[in-house]
Amino acid sequence: MKRWNRNRRLAALVAGAGAAMGGLGGCIAMDMTAEKAFRSKLEKNRATLLASVGTMSITVFPAAVRGTTMTYDDHAAARLTESLNAAGLADATASDGHVPITGPWRMNQSRMWRDSAKEFGEYVRANPIGTRYALLPEYLDGKTEVIGIHTYIVDAEGAVAFVVLLNSHWEEFSKVNPKTEGDCTAVLIDVLRDRLKPQASQKP
Repeated sequence: MKRWNRNRRLAALVAGAGAAMGGLGGCIAMDMTAEKAFRSKLEKNRATLLASVGTMSITVFPAAVRGTTMTYDDHAAARLTESLNAAGLADATASDGHVPITGPWRMNQSRMWRDSAKEFGEYVRANPIGTRYALLPEYLDGKTEVIGIHTYIVDAEGAVAFVVLLNSHWEEFSKVNPKTEGDCTAVLIDVLRDRLKPQASQKP
């Protein structure tokens, strides 16, 4: 009887583990599907944006700095606006509006990136801009160092048109190893100058 009960419990554990792994596999599949759909729409909108580089108007929002709390870097908007105008990439205007990003911090940076892009698009739809596009930087602040830099450009209807995702796996990020918000903005200025070109390949 004891052996039968032990085998029964073992079978239940195996079945439970299998169900858990099945559920995890489903989550991974769903996430990959969402990623594919996101990128498919993005590529179409990105082509339109790149074709308008040099003539497009864009509103630049302060950087959302995500750590233990949410803060904002107003100076980032001013620096990015100045850079975009000086490089002739856009007719840029700095905004002092703070975009609320409320999505959870995730281990999956790519999913955080998609969540924030969607939330920024919703914000622009609810708070109309006077330009063709809007840009939001997002800096991920770890306990001792910056662990990621994101940037989102959406059109006036809130559709995501251009994105940047950087972390230690990217040379543009690792060669600077940003420690401060100012470092993040400097990295982003260089990346946007490089990638906002009509024939540039996207490297999110």
